[in-house]
Amino acid sequence: MKYFVKLKDYIIRFNKKGLSPTEIAFAVALGNFIGFIPIIGTHTVIAIGLSYILRLNTLIVFLGTQISNPISFPFQIFISAEIGNLILNGRFLEIKFSGNVNYFNHYIWPIILGGLVLGILVSGLSFFLIRYFLNKRRSSA
Repeated sequence: MKYFVKLKDYIIRFNKKGLSPTEIAFAVALGNFIGFIPIIGTHTVIAIGLSYILRLNTLIVFLGTQISNPISFPFQIFISAEIGNLILNGRFLEIKFSGNVNYFNHYIWPIILGGLVLGILVSGLSFFLIRYFLNKRRSSA
């Protein structure tokens, strides 16, 4: 719980420094989307690169990627695999312990597709929630 309070304080400080609520919300949403990319170890590099290309605050994008951490990452992979397999095959994932499983088709594609779908959903939700929160805070101040 303390983690979310600190994250909220950082976002409010950036809002006071002159960044618009839409810029902050977009940066956090981009970070959340990057956090759902299922390639371990690339989140920081991708966040720095995209924040530079899109001229966003790098720290805010990096804070958004923290949705994927060692505690939540196994759950993200599992849910991504289930959603991806549901989209690709119309059923939930069957875990097979056989030596002749095609891992790429059975596990990797569902994880990639599910990660993209979850990333889009979570980043869209975070964009609208953060922008609403910051606009409401700005209008009440």
